[in-house]
Amino acid sequence: MNILFGIPKVVIINKMINAFVYVIFYALLYLIGRGIIIFVEDILKIPNISNHKINGFPIRILNPVIALFYIGHLVLISNFFTTGVNNVVYILSLIPLFFNLRKAQIREFNLSISFVRILSLIILSVSSNTISFHQDAASYHLNNQLYIRTEKVVLGLGNVYMRYGYSSLSEYINSFFWFDNNFILLHFVNLVFVSIFYFFLIWCLLESNNFKYQLISVSILIYGLLDNFGIEGGRNGFIDIDTIGKQDNSFAILFFITNFFIVQKLIEKKTLVKRDILFILFLILFSAEIRFFGLVSIFGLLLLIRKDLKIILSKTTLFYFSIGCVWIFKNYLITSCLIYPLTFTCLPSPWFNSYSSNWQSEELRSFHAAYDILHESPITWLFRWNERYLNYYVGINLVVSVILIYFLLSLLIKSKKRFFVSNLNSYFYVTLLLLLWAVSAPSIRFGIGIFLILVMTICLKFDEFRSVRASTAFSNTFLKHILLFAVIISTPLIRNYSPENYSFKLKVISPPQIEYVLQDNTWGYGVKVIEDPRKELGFCWLNKECTPPPNFIITEETLLSYRVMILEK
Repeated sequence: MNILFGIPKVVIINKMINAFVYVIFYALLYLIGRGIIIFVEDILKIPNISNHKINGFPIRILNPVIALFYIGHLVLISNFFTTGVNNVVYILSLIPLFFNLRKAQIREFNLSISFVRILSLIILSVSSNTISFHQDAASYHLNNQLYIRTEKVVLGLGNVYMRYGYSSLSEYINSFFWFDNNFILLHFVNLVFVSIFYFFLIWCLLESNNFKYQLISVSILIYGLLDNFGIEGGRNGFIDIDTIGKQDNSFAILFFITNFFIVQKLIEKKTLVKRDILFILFLILFSAEIRFFGLVSIFGLLLLIRKDLKIILSKTTLFYFSIGCVWIFKNYLITSCLIYPLTFTCLPSPWFNSYSSNWQSEELRSFHAAYDILHESPITWLFRWNERYLNYYVGINLVVSVILIYFLLSLLIKSKKRFFVSNLNSYFYVTLLLLLWAVSAPSIRFGIGIFLILVMTICLKFDEFRSVRASTAFSNTFLKHILLFAVIISTPLIRNYSPENYSFKLKVISPPQIEYVLQDNTWGYGVKVIEDPRKELGFCWLNKECTPPPNFIITEETLLSYRVMILEK
């Protein structure tokens, strides 16, 4: 048998099927996003969008993100009138592909960089080998997507199960990518964001001539490398690959890239470019629709435009505002709140349920040990927050990682004098982000994007190497590639690289078969508890009529052909 690096060649070929499908998946999303940009350029007559660069960064790298944004909103708008996923939505999602024919030539093609990117996609796709569902997928994500796929929006759906109220844009995106009874494409959606993150770092590290961007990329990669060491074997708040049903890292990556541009703009102090601001506004909208905490980036945007508010006035802003209104209206239909679970945004409706928003808001703050800024000191809160062992050891690993990176930078690179004083806006804004995270829901997984911003921030004041030797090592392309791929390879769990049990088939990920029992006192079914009650409790998987505990008395009514779920007072 032919052997390559100790692994049978047939095994290598067989394990590549998932990589092949993922690369095709990524390429299709890239072309859909590119087609949308070409449509904006040629049909709407807004020139040079495809070649636009924000702080030197070519926005074409984010084409797959633009495609997912487009697909998610096709499903969302369709769901107001019929099933969210239907033939019309499929056709509309593919139409942008044909606009690529108008500009078939790909500009600025770099063979070596393209090889690095494709190899990165292949390595990340290895995570498909052992990927599984997160328990939240079993609890509510899959069922929420099932509602979207099979019927128009259900008024008061949050009354059936409180967590349906969150209804992230990820639910609308993922509902589009169900493939028969295989959910592998939902994993690929998560991988797209992780790939974008590394492509962003690749651009900073290998394509940009900006020393500051290269330094930020190296620092973040060192942070990622340190994620493999420390208490409990490592984990310091760096990104990882979400199991199916989670969107923590997708949000974190969008949030980080958004605020990378905001902080860089605050430091530059140059005349603002209107198109840059509008693109930042797009990223804020997308991240906020995935998790409403993304709205806090508005504070950074306001710091940017405070002296030139007119720069944000445009038809594009009106378009974003309209999409935001559609999103908020969807929230109202499902929960009677404009932003769930913020109770002060809730408005009267037949399906209004104050208990749901109040309980979810308090549960988030209590479970994640939120900082009660009015009634406790920061030290008291830190001790309380550290009572959860995950927070304790990840927090220590994070602090140690940041200190090590800062010490290394201080040892090798000189810092600018009075940089902190002259950039108070930037440091104030990053501090504000940390504070808002602490007082809302300071979970480690909710803070990943902020931790990346923190690592970026400590790089800002460094600008000149102390020695020629250090400068030469930093400029060494080979060393940069070693660091980059060391981190990328360590992103999938190590067990994914085992050559055992491969077959020449696409990875199949399907939910288990669950037994249900009709509930006597309320609407719908409950989960039939088998053997261990803790194992099955609340996991409805795929049954729209299943209501996880706590079970309330729900009545179903009809309003203008829409189903309405009302919780009895």
